[in-house]
Amino acid sequence: MPEIRAIRRLTDTVEHASVLDKAVDIDRSVVNALARPKALRQLLHGVPFGHPLHPLMVQVPLGAWISAAVLDVFGGKGNAKAAKTLVGVGLVSSGSASLAGYVDWSELDREQLRTGWVHQAVNWVGISLYGLSWWQRKNGNHGAGKLLGFAALGVVGVGGYLGGHLAYRQRAGVSDHGEVPFDASH
Repeated sequence: MPEIRAIRRLTDTVEHASVLDKAVDIDRSVVNALARPKALRQLLHGVPFGHPLHPLMVQVPLGAWISAAVLDVFGGKGNAKAAKTLVGVGLVSSGSASLAGYVDWSELDREQLRTGWVHQAVNWVGISLYGLSWWQRKNGNHGAGKLLGFAALGVVGVGGYLGGHLAYRQRAGVSDHGEVPFDASH
């Protein structure tokens, strides 16, 4: 399939895009400076749970945003308010999911760092669109809020694809020894 090959070429291009390295290095330095306490890093990595937190935490914003889209499609009494609330829940919960992702990302190899950097950049565009969607909804512009929400869902879908590529094709965060670090003392 030519479309699949084109997508794979695009992800390969991202992996090898050394033009991203300066931005990657700056962001990595910021993350490492802010998440310096070992206990904080381990918590955000999910070490006390024996499982990375980021993949679990992204379920809340994605679930909220997908649910808002379903309500937007079907309309009905009360759905506009409920959809606005769900967009807000997604926005609030995306922060903690991002924090956990940044800490995981900061310890990856160069090609994974590049893919992860684009993953976060794409997702921040989506989060920004959701912020605009919420603002439009809050101001009574539900039609504009819906359109922005659908655009945002498409963008975070691309971000999710890149996250899946990072996890499954690039095997980011997968131990060379096959086990997930676990600290039962927490």
